[in-house]
Amino acid sequence: MSAMKILLIEDEEDQREAFKEAVEVFNDDENNQGVEPDTAANLSEASNKIDGSYDGVIIDLVLGNDADGGNKIVRQLGDSFTRIPIIFVTAFPEDVVDHPSIIHTRRRSDGIYTSDLLLFQKIYDTGLTRIMGGRGLIEQRLNDVFLKNLLPQINTWISYAETDSERTEKALLRYALNHLIQFLEEDEKLCFPEEFYLYPSVLDRITTGSIVTADDQWFVVLSPACDLVPRGENGVLNTDHILLVEIESVEKILGGSKSKNRVSELSANRRTYYHWLPPTDFFQGGILNFRRLTTLDQDVFDGKFGKPTIQISPSFVKDIVSRFSSYYARQGQPDIDNKDFIDRYTT
Repeated sequence: MSAMKILLIEDEEDQREAFKEAVEVFNDDENNQGVEPDTAANLSEASNKIDGSYDGVIIDLVLGNDADGGNKIVRQLGDSFTRIPIIFVTAFPEDVVDHPSIIHTRRRSDGIYTSDLLLFQKIYDTGLTRIMGGRGLIEQRLNDVFLKNLLPQINTWISYAETDSERTEKALLRYALNHLIQFLEEDEKLCFPEEFYLYPSVLDRITTGSIVTADDQWFVVLSPACDLVPRGENGVLNTDHILLVEIESVEKILGGSKSKNRVSELSANRRTYYHWLPPTDFFQGGILNFRRLTTLDQDVFDGKFGKPTIQISPSFVKDIVSRFSSYYARQGQPDIDNKDFIDRYTT
């Protein structure tokens, strides 16, 4: 992997030198990811330098005579949609702006730059900045889609836009994302549990696969997707009832059993009426029980549950809906006396 590119925004020269020395020591350790350091001494220099090519930025709050200089940098990054993890090193941590891109804030006396570099390295090892950064994989793939898939068909999309520009823009976004997803379908390795969900939910309304909770009970919305699409100017759903399937705890389903085969059976979805929802840091997981169904009037549902915070990812929702439909579509037949048949071929 290439070296991490880290920018220090600091007005004091001795701190910039201390940072460079810390990088030299850090790079001498063969167990560490190499660091390509860069520095900026003031707000103007930082504004000219900073872009999406950095894997991390360390910022001092006070830059020269500007007591809010570091916060201005953060706002600038947010306004330009530049995706970079930020660490604040300052004597005034209580004055640092609250922003999701700030991953850590410390007093200058409470640590050293090496600890900041180690934190950036942990993030770098996940691939996050290489995927989402300005020189990341998403930008590379989007560029390929733009040049190879979208521009060659642009006349078709122009004709669509002449009728409905807003709808065309959304359709074009879906079209581009579908091409991005195809790049990932070649990877047949196991997924991590977090990939099963969208959290927090992107939409503020329910869709098929929304996870909702009330009174210590958890449910998954399994109403057909066509029923949950808002229609007309008022956004009215095409149904007056919401279909819910209960999520039961793994402990309840196991009933005290410690059998490894039983647990493996659950996680492999070998029972036709169960579907495993993997646990994560933000969701306890459980077992979706297709036999425990509830329908609620939409108004009752809205009053009880409100907006969903977790959504099952589309690729996993498809499998759940398919298994749910298959379970209730099974016909079955009367049992046939097969004793004579078995005896014929076994004796």
